Amino acid sequence: MIRIALIGTGLIGGSLGLALQTPAARAGPLRDVQITGYDRDKQMLQTAYERRAINQQARSLAEAVAQADLVILATPVQTVQTLLRELAPLLAGGTVVTDTASTKVQVNAWAAEFLPPGVGFMGGHPMAGREQVGAAAARADLFKGAVYCLTPNPGLAPQGRQLMEEVVQAVGAKPYYIESAQHDAYVAGISHLPFLLSTALVEAVSQSPDWSAMSLLAAGGFRDVSRLASGDPQMHRDICLTNQAALLGWVDAAVEALLKLRGHLSKDETEQLDALFDHAKQVRDAWLAERMRGLGS
Repeated sequence: MIRIALIGTGLIGGSLGLALQTPAARAGPLRDVQITGYDRDKQMLQTAYERRAINQQARSLAEAVAQADLVILATPVQTVQTLLRELAPLLAGGTVVTDTASTKVQVNAWAAEFLPPGVGFMGGHPMAGREQVGAAAARADLFKGAVYCLTPNPGLAPQGRQLMEEVVQAVGAKPYYIESAQHDAYVAGISHLPFLLSTALVEAVSQSPDWSAMSLLAAGGFRDVSRLASGDPQMHRDICLTNQAALLGWVDAAVEALLKLRGHLSKDETEQLDALFDHAKQVRDAWLAERMRGLGS
């Protein structure tokens, strides 16, 4: 039996729990899994239990990780620091610890600082999510076909690495090894910047004195671009504060792109606008086609 302690039973944690108990997951190497959940939000924990994302509820961190083979920290990134410090004296040698946070450099540094020798760590980040939050929004298919980033750790034993790969594959995702700094630089552009742009759109238009009237006209375009602004504010705050350097670079690039657009608009530069819009369309269409091919494989 593989004993998993799931610390944090919201959207990501709950979805992992549900996915690990599907018939497809049970047909693989993790056919015999016992998941113990712990969450400081007792209602969240109860919801995860009622939805069968976890098999049992723990009343404390110590109870949750007792005899655990794998500890999954599915919490906002700043909370990971506190948890690693609290878990350090509770973990037995041979335990593997992972997380699901959206930034990896800082998390790996915390793991190296707090976890004792004999406890393995591998940072993780499933490239999947929803704007809804909480255990009630969890889905067993959330990670199906998704890339699941894993940050290499030379201190992790081969069996720990194998366990992590088995978990990722069991939830329907694809393991993707990447260095922490490279991960943070990439996701700052393709994951964190989109949230900031979504937030900026909502802030810009909602500050208008005519927002009440404008909102009645808002339809698919506004809905799609503003979707990420409905995400978990604490999670996104923590992401920004633990990936500042990379994110600031992408913010500067976005500002430059907007100023370029503004210049073309102010000068009625039809050809330049056509070229810019055409290039953006080609890039996105090519990405979307490649992504659909990947999901079909």
